[in-house]
Amino acid sequence: RSLHLRYANPAAQDLFGALQEGSTLIAYTRSLALEQLASQVMAQGAERALETILDLQERPFRARAVALPQGVGLALRDVSELQRLSRARQDMVGNLSHELRTPLTSLRLLADTLLASAGEDPELARQLAQKIAGEVDGLHQIAQEMLDLAAIESGKQVMRLVAVPLLEVVAPALERLAAQAARGAITIANQVPPEVRVLADPVQAGRAVLNVVQNAIKFTPRGGQVRLYAYREETPERRVVLCVADSGPGIPPEELSRIFERFYRGDRARGTSGTGLGLAIARHIIGAHGGEIWAENLQPPASGAVFHLAFQAA
Repeated sequence: RSLHLRYANPAAQDLFGALQEGSTLIAYTRSLALEQLASQVMAQGAERALETILDLQERPFRARAVALPQGVGLALRDVSELQRLSRARQDMVGNLSHELRTPLTSLRLLADTLLASAGEDPELARQLAQKIAGEVDGLHQIAQEMLDLAAIESGKQVMRLVAVPLLEVVAPALERLAAQAARGAITIANQVPPEVRVLADPVQAGRAVLNVVQNAIKFTPRGGQVRLYAYREETPERRVVLCVADSGPGIPPEELSRIFERFYRGDRARGTSGTGLGLAIARHIIGAHGGEIWAENLQPPASGAVFHLAFQAA
């Protein structure tokens, strides 16, 4: 038998449209699953309730049906965001499990080698110690990114904006990444003019710059280049935009809108190290500065991607 609707609240009418007199549930919602849920709870009766997850208009909803003396009450809750967060959490666990397992396995093998034979060869011991230090640096980065994310999400990360030369924000980050770039024979060209000044928290903004440059180094082939430069927007705001351009393969167009999501790792990131948090942290930091961050691909015949970090001008 058909189930006729007596009432739909404003939220339901926003979803399905205005309720017409005499409308049936299936005609109004276009959902056989919702009709079956209502019929099932009516058959059970005695003020029973049933819940399920179903799709309505290409979005997931948690549907709850309650048997009442005068019919059935239906409540719908959009769980799109909950499902997205659940997937993000699963990605986080998977990424962290992988990222921790790899350096820990390497550390174990290096330590075993050092204990077994390196005592007889000082040069081998030095090389192994350097590799151990590199793996420890990687673990430290993972821990720091998780701490940064926790501070951002808790609202405890305070930004102290001061007028500062952009070069003073950029230089410490490049210094920290010099060894990583050297290992890949990657040239970092810093073309930021010394006279350009921005309103920024030098430490936090430097963290954002470090994450973006580190990402650029990761996707730049051996012997390539990462170039940093800045320009002032021709808008009333006259923001200062820091650009980080790499000579890598570029970003697939379908991923450009997602690369700043937490834990997101696109196809080009498969097989590379990282938690998928660096760019998300950079986006939060730049946003807290009242700025903006975005990415685009260089136009052919050039190859690579360029990231733009917009700051308020000082």
